[in-house]
Amino acid sequence: MDRFVKRAAVVGAVAASALALAAPAALATEQGGTSRTCPISACQTDEVWFPGGTLSVDADVHGSGPAEWIVRSDNGGNICRSGFAAGDPPRSWICSNVPAQWLYGIVSGPAGPSNIGLRW
Repeated sequence: MDRFVKRAAVVGAVAASALALAAPAALATEQGGTSRTCPISACQTDEVWFPGGTLSVDADVHGSGPAEWIVRSDNGGNICRSGFAAGDPPRSWICSNVPAQWLYGIVSGPAGPSNIGLRW
């Protein structure tokens, strides 16, 4: 019986841990977004459906000199873009009044690693 109680306690602890870790992931999926980190100086997110409205763009690259991020639609048109200094810390920008559509983000700079994220 003692062995059964110990096994039940371990199974319960594992299940509770899984639920605690799943909650933030569910929240991120519910709110929407995509991100990617790459070991090189350029990075692109997966294409994702954006429901329209305000889009936040998070970007970071390394090195010194110019860097740029672009949000593009699935038909190749630019939705919004901005240049920034590669030596800046990770930053966020806002794109307003973006229509509902499939889109993806690209960041490029002088050195890696690089990161680009889209969220709403």
